[in-house]
Formats: sequence, structure tokens, C-alpha cells
Amino acid sequence: MDDRRSDSPVTAAIYAPIGDKALVPRIRQRLEDAIATGVLAPGDRLPGESTLASRFRVSLVTVREALQQLRATDLLHTRQGRGGGSFVAADSVQIRGLLESRIRALSRAEINDFAVYYRAITDAVLNTIAQMGLEQNLVGVRESFLRAVPQDGAAARSVQGGLDLRLAGEAQSVRLVHEQIRIQNEFGALLWMGLDDPDLRESIFSSHESMLDEMISGDTASAIEAREAAVNISLRWLLSRRNDAHRQERENN
Repeated sequence: MDDRRSDSPVTAAIYAPIGDKALVPRIRQRLEDAIATGVLAPGDRLPGESTLASRFRVSLVTVREALQQLRATDLLHTRQGRGGGSFVAADSVQIRGLLESRIRALSRAEINDFAVYYRAITDAVLNTIAQMGLEQNLVGVRESFLRAVPQDGAAARSVQGGLDLRLAGEAQSVRLVHEQIRIQNEFGALLWMGLDDPDLRESIFSSHESMLDEMISGDTASAIEAREAAVNISLRWLLSRRNDAHRQERENN
């Protein structure tokens, strides 16, 4: 993983504290989702075990067990010696299987519930920025967003995740930042799977450009509408993909 990707907000969010329950399964799921959605790409090196333990706020034993489970499924491999560590080893077939398995595991109600919560957090972020009179701080956010021209879905998800986290930071609310990191880890990468489609990517990014323009001009209500339009585009894609996965499963059985 190059320095730009390893330092990106969305990549940093992968390694945010994991909580205090079902630690090994949650670490494994978070890393699997990051691999499935391309945030962690084949060949990327994970931080060292002690660094992961510190960032997840878990024991070294817990990290080692989670990584071992991922190695057992051939999603990671380990190199010894200088320049060694844990590297993403999944190929395209494995990644597709991970994604379809994750989508099938969620019910329509769960997907819609996650999307409602995702929208609610961003609505709170945008309203907080407006209430504090910080809209002009988004000029720099907009410039950075427009400079990013991702060529594939994984890069687009990194840009998208970075935008969401930066907006939360501009609201100057520690709680909103924590909530944004949590929902991004639980659902964000899956929600934005539609960014794999170039046409959807253009529509979604156009809606986010409109969101930023409306915020800067002081029209918070229109900004929230533009954001919801972006979420709804990808949500419809995700639900359609889930239906296709279940249909394929029935046909195979």
C-alpha cells in the first residue's frame, strides 16, 4: 500500500478501535469488508501486529487470531524478514465471493436500516456545520473533492469515505466523527459498491458536488437533498445486487 493510500481517512478508519465484544469476528469482518470492496487491494501490506493491536485497542493475541483466520482462507499471506508482514492475497474470484456473501447475509430491512442511519449522520453533520456558520470552510473540501478523479470503484470509495470523514471533522464534533467512522466501518464500503459502475459513479459524484455547492451557498436543505439523492442511487444498486445474488443462489440450488 503506498503512503497516500495508507494515510487516507477511509483507510485509517479501517483500523479504528473495534469495541469490546466479539473482538476476533469483528476484526476479521472489518478486514474482509475492506478487501471485498477494494479499500484494501491485493498486495497491500497491513500495519504490523503490534500497531494493529494498538489501533484496534485489543490484545496482540486477539489480532494474531483474527489474522490467522484470514490466512486460513487465503485472504492474507505472510512474508518473513525485512520488508515482511501480512499482505492481502485475495484474487478477483475470492473478492467477488466475499462481496456476494456479505450482500446475501443482509436482509432488505437491514440494508435500508443502515442507509437510514447513514443519512441521519450526514444530515446531522451538515446541519451542525450550518448552525455553527462554518459553510465557507467547505471551499477547501470541495476543491479537494473535485481534484480527485478516481478511475475505478475502489479509488472512488476511498474518495467517498474521505469526503464523509472530512465533513464530520468540519462539524467539529468528536461524537459525529466517531459515529461516521462506526457506520463507515459497518456499512459504508458496501453502500458505495455502486461506485464500481462508471455511470453511477458520475451521478453520485455529481450529487456530492451539488451538496458541497449548496452548503457553501448557504442552502442546507438543498445540500441535504443532494446528499440523499447520492445515497439513494447507490442504495437502489445495492438492493438490486442483493436480489441478483439471491436469485443466482436459488438457481444454483
